[in-house]
Amino acid sequence: IIFLDNSNIEFSGNDLDTTKVRGTETAFILLSEELVKKGFKVTLVNSINKPINVNGVNYTNKKILDLDLVYDVAIASSNANLFNGINAKKKIIWSSSLQPFEKFLRKGQLIPFLKHKPIVMTMCDYQYKLRSFITSFYGKDMISLTVDPKFYNEPIDINYVPHKKALYNIRSNRNLDWLLNIWINKIFPKDNSAELYITSGLVDYTDVLKNSNIKLRSFGTRKELMEELKNTRVFTYIGHKSDIWTLAVEEARQLCVPVVTYGIGSISDRVDHGNSGYVVKSDEEFADTVINLMNDKNLYLKLKKNMFQNRGKLNWTSIAEEWIKKHL
Repeated sequence: IIFLDNSNIEFSGNDLDTTKVRGTETAFILLSEELVKKGFKVTLVNSINKPINVNGVNYTNKKILDLDLVYDVAIASSNANLFNGINAKKKIIWSSSLQPFEKFLRKGQLIPFLKHKPIVMTMCDYQYKLRSFITSFYGKDMISLTVDPKFYNEPIDINYVPHKKALYNIRSNRNLDWLLNIWINKIFPKDNSAELYITSGLVDYTDVLKNSNIKLRSFGTRKELMEELKNTRVFTYIGHKSDIWTLAVEEARQLCVPVVTYGIGSISDRVDHGNSGYVVKSDEEFADTVINLMNDKNLYLKLKKNMFQNRGKLNWTSIAEEWIKKHL
């Protein structure tokens, strides 16, 4: 099996606990390692300069790849052009976007799709339903993902109630301005002891934000992120139409942090209303729900214990088994 990464990131399994890798890279690493445990020989191609074997996975650069090898399956991240020069009996595109037809053409996907005839693998029901036939005419499938096992194996005190802290730790501005508007105008005026921590560098950090208990956070190690989440009362994320599988949301859920969201994009697939969080329909409902979770300890603990019961039910062992059953 060969995995073909589409980013310019140089990474291996040694980088899981760093800020270098996020969603797609993390998934490639964890699925590759699980397939090695199942007896498969796995190569993962990215921008790495020096080949290295980590936990049985061979990491290498395409420039030094033996192009005479024939693989049983080639799995490429988003871009069908990555299959050029790769001999494989079966080819799969691991898609990380909705990719409407205009973008499909603009990204130069039509010719390599016709040439390589890949199946398109989607990550969630939302993406599967919106991926059109014209951009997946050789077939499509859906196999969900999960997080690094560290998140669902981390010890949790189910009776611990964190300080009144909300968190937005996503790396891009996905309706963050909308969230800030709700916080400044509808949450902070009713509860000026609550705090919202947001990713730094996404918006201008004005006095209005500072005076509304909105604080900046920075990215640390995976262990530091887990500690941050364990000390967070509520994960606040509006959602976004381009959201296919936001890793940060699943990391929060696996550490038993309730999520409050509009459910825009794929997040509605993963928030069980009233059990792992709340899917709201108005700014007023969003604000009131956050305030309730901040101030009602019993409500917070109810959701926390619900999520605790379901931690790790979807894991990389079961995901690898589904891949093997369907495609390997």
